[in-house]
Amino acid sequence: MGFQIIYRNSLMLFIGIAIGIIVGFILKGKITNLAELKLQGFSLILLSLAVQLVILATPLAAWPWLVQNGNLIYMISMSVLLLGLLYNRQYGWSFWLIIIGTACNIVVIAQNQGAIPVDLDKLSLASGETVASIAQKFAEHSELSYRTPLTAASQLGWMGDVLYIPLPLFDSNVYSIGDMIISIGLAAFVIKTMLGHFQPKPKKTSSKDSDIETPTHTPVPLG
Repeated sequence: MGFQIIYRNSLMLFIGIAIGIIVGFILKGKITNLAELKLQGFSLILLSLAVQLVILATPLAAWPWLVQNGNLIYMISMSVLLLGLLYNRQYGWSFWLIIIGTACNIVVIAQNQGAIPVDLDKLSLASGETVASIAQKFAEHSELSYRTPLTAASQLGWMGDVLYIPLPLFDSNVYSIGDMIISIGLAAFVIKTMLGHFQPKPKKTSSKDSDIETPTHTPVPLG
């Protein structure tokens, strides 16, 4: 169940990457450029994602202590993720979209006690469950969840998971504005990478070096 949640919530990000690769190929980019890309702060990004995987997609999600305190851990892990992403801000506007989208989600999570508000009506459309069934699961609070029902008391509710995006070939879900910004940023970043925008530039020969003439040896006649 936990891995299914992770899969559904990450699907839009994977779609962004897939679109980037497809467009990159159309524009005659090289996918090998992705393998040669050197991201900084990668250990922080992996640590954050690993923590989220453990607390949300393993039996630990039902541990009473984690149910009560896990949202704080989740918020901290998201902040660590943002820090790792910021190490790569030199990659320009496409990566900044990823950073901004992540920051948007963190702001909403921080304003709602470590969980992002979700529109239950739209979540019902995406999951096929009734609103009453979903609401009951949230009320039982038997497992840690990074989501909380959207209510009139929710802060920045319009930035929560309120965008229902049906995906005929995949599991549909409800996403936030931040998720969409991240997905667009990922697509653009992949395209730019495949087109070689981030390849190391060859060193230019300085004008001083080019002005230096190579000395030539003139033979001196003997006798």
